[in-house]
Amino acid sequence: MKEIHVVGAAITDGNLVLAAQRSDKMKLPLKWEFPGGKIEKNETHQQALMREIYEELGVRIRVDDFLADGYSIMEDKKIILFVYNASIVEGIPKAKEHTQLKWVEIDKILELDWAEADYPVCKELLKILKGYENR
Repeated sequence: MKEIHVVGAAITDGNLVLAAQRSDKMKLPLKWEFPGGKIEKNETHQQALMREIYEELGVRIRVDDFLADGYSIMEDKKIILFVYNASIVEGIPKAKEHTQLKWVEIDKILELDWAEADYPVCKELLKILKGYENR
C-alpha cells in the first residue's frame, strides 16, 4: 500500500483553533480538517505547511511544535497526517479551497464532523487543554 505524507496546521488563537470544511468536490466532502496538504519532494514538514497554508488560506504562519499524527485509508493509499501547532503572523484566513473556515473553541472541537485522520489530533488538543486547566 502506497503511503502519502501530508501536514496540517492546528492554528490557534487563545482557546480557539481554526477548522476548515472540505468542499463537496473534495474527497471526504464536507468533513472538517486541519488545513494543510501534501509534502513535496525535498520539503521539510514546516516548509510544506507554510507553503500549503499560504496557498489555501492566504496567510503566513509560524510553525511551532509537533502536535500529533493520524492516518486514514483511501482506496489503495494510506494517508499519514502530521499536525503541528501554528499561529498566524500575517494576514486574515480566507477559504480559497474549502467551503468554510471556523474558529472553534478547543473544548468544543468534537462537535464537528472531522475527517478520520484529523480526529486523533482533536483528542490530543483536548488533552493539552485539560492539562492547562488543571494548573
